[in-house]
Amino acid sequence: METQKKRIIGITGGVGAGKSTVLALLREKFGADVFLADTCAHELMEPGTRGLEQVVQALGGSFLAPDGSVDKKALAQRIFHDKEALRTMNAIIHPLVWETLGKRAEASGRSLAVIEAAVFDTAPDGLFDEIWYVYADPECRIRRLMESRGYSREKCERIIESQSSEEEYRARCSRVIDNSGSSLETEKQLKEILCHEIC
Repeated sequence: METQKKRIIGITGGVGAGKSTVLALLREKFGADVFLADTCAHELMEPGTRGLEQVVQALGGSFLAPDGSVDKKALAQRIFHDKEALRTMNAIIHPLVWETLGKRAEASGRSLAVIEAAVFDTAPDGLFDEIWYVYADPECRIRRLMESRGYSREKCERIIESQSSEEEYRARCSRVIDNSGSSLETEKQLKEILCHEIC
């Protein structure tokens, strides 16, 4: 029996677009292994990890709690006021995130591995078979954020404006998943894309 080729897909999109819905569908309906870049980055800043060790070597340990863990408030203050420290930390952590997630995706026993990240600018060439942009129209995103997070319309608009534009997302991605409608409509799109490869 021929072994199914593993597919590694990147998923991105703006706040309120419903990436979590798409990830849940990929996991539950299509058997995907799902990995989150943000979660991985936090893991790489845990005590005893190579990531935290390298960040402390570069920036010092002023943001460490007495038990050696990261004092998140202190770190946030440091990188908010020192953009060079933020650049230094990202230059250390981002490559480690992609290296770690690449290994986890390759080691997955599933034929479909999905990596979600806010941006893929620093991802190495060749890691992904495709990168998908989860799109939802602006009004839909604002409504979701107001309902799920209790934000005001003004705050939602500010957050959306601070992120990459729709044109920038589309330029970086191979496919667009329109998640403006129901989860059933989104599932139908995913099935159309994946069925000949996965089902």
